[in-house]
Amino acid sequence: LAENVTFAADRINNRLEGLEAAVPEGTYMLFINCSGWCEKHGKTIEDFLRACWKVGVAVQDGRMFHGPCHVRMNVALPAARVKEAFRRIEEYVIDSI
Repeated sequence: LAENVTFAADRINNRLEGLEAAVPEGTYMLFINCSGWCEKHGKTIEDFLRACWKVGVAVQDGRMFHGPCHVRMNVALPAARVKEAFRRIEEYVIDSI
């Protein structure tokens, strides 16, 4: 799981413009700040959530965890699935607007 967390946080912070995530301590749930992406594209967190789900990437609304423009993502799954999820986010969500 540590490799998945490291991969995901690195991908978010270095390749996905407008998204930010800290490496979580002792968990496999990422808390992703989408504020930059939403502001740049004139979108809401609902738009981001919907775009992820539309391409088969399950994320959870982060507002219930006090993140006004955040999503939570579980990376406790096979590494190939984590990599595929980020490929889809990069190709169909981040770069599609």
